[in-house]
Amino acid sequence: MKYSYLNSGVDIKKADELTKIIKNIVKKPQIGDFAGLFEHPLFDDYYFASCTDGIGTKIIPLIEKNEVKTIANDLVAMNLNDLICTGAKPLFFLDYIAANKINTDLLSGFIRELTAILGKYNCILLGGETSELGDLILKNNFDVAGFLVGVVKKENLISKNNVKKGDVIIGLKSSGVHSNGFSLIRKLHSDGIIDDSFLNTLLAPVKIYYDIVTKLNDKKLINACANITGGGIVSNIKRALPTGLDIKLDFNKIPKSDVFEKIVKIVGYSEAFKTFNMNVGFALIVSKDNVDYVLELANDWHPFIFGEVV
Repeated sequence: MKYSYLNSGVDIKKADELTKIIKNIVKKPQIGDFAGLFEHPLFDDYYFASCTDGIGTKIIPLIEKNEVKTIANDLVAMNLNDLICTGAKPLFFLDYIAANKINTDLLSGFIRELTAILGKYNCILLGGETSELGDLILKNNFDVAGFLVGVVKKENLISKNNVKKGDVIIGLKSSGVHSNGFSLIRKLHSDGIIDDSFLNTLLAPVKIYYDIVTKLNDKKLINACANITGGGIVSNIKRALPTGLDIKLDFNKIPKSDVFEKIVKIVGYSEAFKTFNMNVGFALIVSKDNVDYVLELANDWHPFIFGEVV
């Protein structure tokens, strides 16, 4: 049997089609960007930025292992890594919990972890909603989603409009598969293709890139950036490009990873790069003149050059 994201129940093409339909309905060009921007006349010098996300079916094995800390980390990470693609700093967060039955010990533990992680980034948990949906959510399960709002000075906005031909693409290593592709991963596990030990490795928390992106943007060193999530490297970096530009990537420049080499052996090269981040957790697009300085400042984040804008 050939394993793929599609035959595991996830159709990326359909999701892309829906995004195009939504963009046409809403008629806002930023639909499909990593975070939306909002202007208000009372705050002439600022944009508000917002995004929303969950952690997908990764939550199922995490619940089974009672890993509420990782659930909380990943919920913040999936939102904050999108928000910082605009250069925004977080203000407040709201959560939505849909449970089969409310388990007060489990969910209060999740909220404590969520509050602690948000506090590291000067962000508050402003509120949320918890629903019991016994007819929708499976027994002993719950799902979470987050909604994040931040603010960025207009002069500090990271925008695809700053990208130009010849810009260099720098990758920052991931901590693993992050929170994408778990419908496929869970299928591989249930069919005995991967064992419990490897599944545990794949459940590593998502890396949060806020500190380094903020540091670089405060020094005006980033033209654009991309959070590498669902759909893999190419499609996500292209979301950070203006019309008329493209990317030329050299995947051989990406640092080797035992995790991703094993995934390639199982599902094949094409499927792996279409579904997973393949050790590129985040991508920076910077001017040639700034490359050396960016690499120096981001040294602790294991940066590597692996492409250019054409």
